[in-house]
Amino acid sequence: MKATCVFLLLSLALCCYQGIAEANGAAGRGTEPACDKFNLSQGCTKIFEPVCGTDDILYSNECLLCLRNLQRSTNVRIKNRGMCQKPSPRSG
Repeated sequence: MKATCVFLLLSLALCCYQGIAEANGAAGRGTEPACDKFNLSQGCTKIFEPVCGTDDILYSNECLLCLRNLQRSTNVRIKNRGMCQKPSPRSG
């Protein structure tokens, strides 16, 4: 019985550790946005074509993700097109 409890606790700890590691390493994965097709100096359209960034923030469209990367000198990539799995409090 003790061995089973120890095994379950270790399994739970390993699952939690992997979840934290995935969240911290997410910025390196995803698809590179095609920022060169946008004229960022003129701004972005208001067309709603949502993309979820690797920072788990929902951007209204790919152009806004590119603009945010330019403004903040970051390299957020596209995690998926459409809504994020977990809703974020901020949006681009």
